Parts: sequence; C-alpha cells; structure tokens
Amino acid sequence: METKKKTVKEEEKEWQNPVEPAKTTDPRDQEQILRQYNEAKRRKDNLTENQETEKED
Repeated sequence: METKKKTVKEEEKEWQNPVEPAKTTDPRDQEQILRQYNEAKRRKDNLTENQETEKED
C-alpha cells in the first residue's frame, strides 16, 4: 500500500496583533479572560480557606 503525498500546504496563520498575540482586540475575549481570572482566584481563595480550617481542627 502506497501513501499519497500531500500537495496542499498548510497556510500560515496570521495573528491579529503580531507584537502581542495575547492582547486581543475583541472586548469579548478580554471579558472572558477576566472571568477566568476571577474564577481561578475564587477557587484558590476557597482552597486556602479549607486548609486553614483543617489546621484549626
């Protein structure tokens, strides 16, 4: 069985902001990042509270 060579080249992806790809121009992306940050912070705070109460018991 022979394999066929792929003749289609993958196109290069273009960044919206090549200098800072993490900085998006879409405000929805910024809102989502903020929500994810707040959720991660809430979970971390919740974990540290649980550890403190276990130490006191």
